[in-house]
Amino acid sequence: MPPLIAVLTDFGSRDPYVGIMKGVMAGIAPDATVIDISHGVPPQDLVVGALWLDGAVDWFPPHTVFLVVVDPGVGSARRVVASELGSQRFVCPDNGLLTALLQRRQGRAVVASDPRFHLPGVSHTFHGRDIMAPVAAHLAAGLPLEQLGPPAGDLKLLDLPRARRTLDLVVGEVVYLDHFGNLITSIPASDLEPGMTVELGGQRLPLVRTYADVEPGEPLALVGSTGRLEISVRDGSAAECLDCGVGDAVIVVEAHA
Repeated sequence: MPPLIAVLTDFGSRDPYVGIMKGVMAGIAPDATVIDISHGVPPQDLVVGALWLDGAVDWFPPHTVFLVVVDPGVGSARRVVASELGSQRFVCPDNGLLTALLQRRQGRAVVASDPRFHLPGVSHTFHGRDIMAPVAAHLAAGLPLEQLGPPAGDLKLLDLPRARRTLDLVVGEVVYLDHFGNLITSIPASDLEPGMTVELGGQRLPLVRTYADVEPGEPLALVGSTGRLEISVRDGSAAECLDCGVGDAVIVVEAHA
């Protein structure tokens, strides 16, 4: 199959930034297929970027190159790195975007510092165009990782939200809202058991299997496609109906509690 580049950014869809990066990559790796994961990461939100990346990679084939640009430190001393984790490769700022992946995959990383694989005249504000997109395209075109620069050593890690268990409770928090207003939490499916109930914003919600298990307009909790606990309202927005958002505490109560 042709080389595949998957792109995840916080650029949104209004501005030309994503299209420009695709143009740069087309000039270097014209045979590559480019897939947009999303450009809706909240601006500068590294935690959401790391979680969305981790939730996407397993659905892509081996040898995919992931270009991930959420870069509040652009123009600073932060590094741009290229890594190989499992059978896939990643190009991103060294700012913690790989944190969730590094918790479950091993691999190697280099600093993508060789100017031969950058655009000439690198700007101070758009390294996605001038460094990361060219590097991703060169990797997709067959460039060995080690030619991009020296070994990176330890990569920066984020303090990602985690669930914690205490007595008969599992305590987590809302980490992001999706397009439908569902509240995605830090609580993984592995911490849940049948019969549990979920508390959020003073309300106790049933833990169900699917949206159809409650009536339209009713709130619920379920394991979503992310593999995490989600708070939803059938045919509505949980964020609006429950008046809750990122950072709010979520408590899961065991069946016998």
